[in-house]
Amino acid sequence: MEKSKTRWYENLNAEKWNGEYPSGSLFAYIKETSLQYRDHAALVFEGKKYTYQQLLDGAQATAAALLANGVKKGDTVSIVSPNTPQAVFMFYAVNRIGAIANMIHPLLSANEIQQMIEQTESKVVLTLDMIYPKFAKYVWNLPVAPKMVLARIADALPLFKRPVYNAKNKLDLKINPAHDVVYWNDFLASGKNTPLPSDDGAADDTAVILYSGGTSGNPKGVLLSNFNCNAQAAHMYDVGGIEDTLGKRSLVVMPLFHGFGLIVCLHGMLSLGMQLYLVPKYDFNACSKLIIKKKLNCVYGVPGLFEALLRSQYIEGADLSFMDLLVSGGDKLPEKLQLRMDKALQNGGSRARLREAYGQTECVAGCAMSPHFDMRIGSAGIAYPDVLLKIVKNGTQEEVPDGEDGELCISGPIVMKGYYKNEAETAKALQRHADGRIWLHTGDSFAKDAEGYLYFRQRNSRLIICGGYNVYATQIEEVIRSCPAVAQCCVVGKKDRIYGEKIVAFIVLNSKQADQKTVSDSIMTCCKENLSAYSLPHELIFKEELPVTKMGKTDYISLQHEVNKGKE
Repeated sequence: MEKSKTRWYENLNAEKWNGEYPSGSLFAYIKETSLQYRDHAALVFEGKKYTYQQLLDGAQATAAALLANGVKKGDTVSIVSPNTPQAVFMFYAVNRIGAIANMIHPLLSANEIQQMIEQTESKVVLTLDMIYPKFAKYVWNLPVAPKMVLARIADALPLFKRPVYNAKNKLDLKINPAHDVVYWNDFLASGKNTPLPSDDGAADDTAVILYSGGTSGNPKGVLLSNFNCNAQAAHMYDVGGIEDTLGKRSLVVMPLFHGFGLIVCLHGMLSLGMQLYLVPKYDFNACSKLIIKKKLNCVYGVPGLFEALLRSQYIEGADLSFMDLLVSGGDKLPEKLQLRMDKALQNGGSRARLREAYGQTECVAGCAMSPHFDMRIGSAGIAYPDVLLKIVKNGTQEEVPDGEDGELCISGPIVMKGYYKNEAETAKALQRHADGRIWLHTGDSFAKDAEGYLYFRQRNSRLIICGGYNVYATQIEEVIRSCPAVAQCCVVGKKDRIYGEKIVAFIVLNSKQADQKTVSDSIMTCCKENLSAYSLPHELIFKEELPVTKMGKTDYISLQHEVNKGKE
C-alpha cells in the first residue's frame, strides 16, 4: 500500500480522508513489507537479530505447524507470553491461516487464564516453559483439550548467551500427564511437510481478541478485525510524522497482549520497515539503558517509562539527537513530566517532543494524538485519519457544544466489531446515532475545542492504571471482601511518579479486636491466589468505617482525595 502524500492533519475538517487501507489480512500486510525489506533487521531480542525474511519464514513455518495440529480457519489460538520472537511468529502464523489470536496476559492468575482459554475454545496454547507451572495442576475438561506449546527464552537468544541464561534459570518442569505438551522446536518440526494454502484472510475477519474493562470495569474480550488492526497500523506513518522509517530503531516494551504493544508498537512499526527491539520484561530502568545505548529512534510507552528515563543515570548529558518520536499513552500524561522531558530532549539536541496519545482497546489502541507541528500541553491531540470524535452529554447521544465536558464517542475504521459473546455490553458500547454511524461510547469524560483538540477530564469507570496495566477496583474489592475478617472494602488509586498510580485498599474489619497484622497477611495471601501480580494492593489502610455519599454508596472519590493529598 502506497503511503498517502497528504498528511492527516491537512484534512482535519474533512468528512472523509483520502487515505487507503489494506484490504486483506494482517499477515498479507506484513508480508508486503517483508518481501520489500528481506535482508533488513525486523526484530532484535537480547542481541539476536531476525531479518524480515526470517520473520516471514518463521511465521510461515509456525502456520504449517498449526495446520498439522488440526487448527483451521476460524479456530482460536491462545498466546500467553511476554514479548518474545516465538510470540510474534505465532501471532502472524495464526492470522496466516485465518484463525483468531487470543492474547492473554501471562501475569493473570491461573484461574483467569484458564477461563479465557476455555471460553474461547482454544485449540492450541502458546506459553513459556517458565509460565507452565500455572497450568500444571489444571486438567483440561473440554471435548477437545488444547495442545500446549512451550517456548523457551533460551531458544531465541544468541548462541553464546544460552549457557549463561540456562545456568541462571534452571527449571525442573513436571508436565501434567493429562496435558498434550510439545516444545517449540518439536512443534515447528511437526509441520515440516504440511503445505500452506493461499492466504485468503478477509478484511472483516476477526483477527484478534484483546481484553479490556470497557465501560463497566469487568474484563471483556474485544473482537478486532483485520481491517481494524491494519487501519491502525496504516495510521502510524501519518501521525508519526517520520518520513524515512526504514531501519529506524523502535522500542517494544508495551506488552503484546495489549493493543498498544501488539498493533502500534509491533504491527504498525513493522509495516514501516523499522527495526524493533523486543523487551520481554517490564523494567523501566533497563529500558532507559537500552534506549540510550542502542540509540532507539522511536519510543512508545506509558508515562512511567519517561519518568524513569528522566531519572536514569544514562540520560544525564547524553546526546539525544537520534530521538525522532516519543509518544506517551495508556494513561494521562502529567504536564510537568511532559515539560521536563521536552527540556531534556532539547538539551540533548533532539528536535522531537514528548507527544500524548489517547485510545482504548475498543478502538484497537489509539484514536487521537498530539500533532508534532502544533503540540498543546494538556491535550491528547486531534483525531487520527478517518476517525470522527464527538462529545455527548453523559448517558445520551446528544452532542454538547465545543468546550463543554461530556462522554467521548468515536467512529471510524478502528472501532471494534464488539465484545466476545457479550451482546448486552456490545449494545451499550456500540450505538447507532442519528447520523447513521456506529459510535463507540468510551465512558471517558473529555472536552473538545473548536479546532478538534481533546482535553481529558476523568475516567467514568473506576479504572486504575498501574504501570500501564488496567486494574479494576471492583475486582480487587470482591477478592478482599471474600476474606472472612473483612466487612467492607474500597480500592482507589494513589498517584505515583513511576507507576502512574499505586493500588490502595481501605478496609473495615468485622471485629475491632482483630489483629491487623494477621488479617493483612491473610488478605495478601488471598489476593496473590486470586489476582494478577500487577493487581495486588500496594497498601492496606484499616478504618472503623468508610465514608458514604448522600445516596448511601461508598464515597470512593473522598478516599481517593485522602490518599492523594498534596499530589492533586
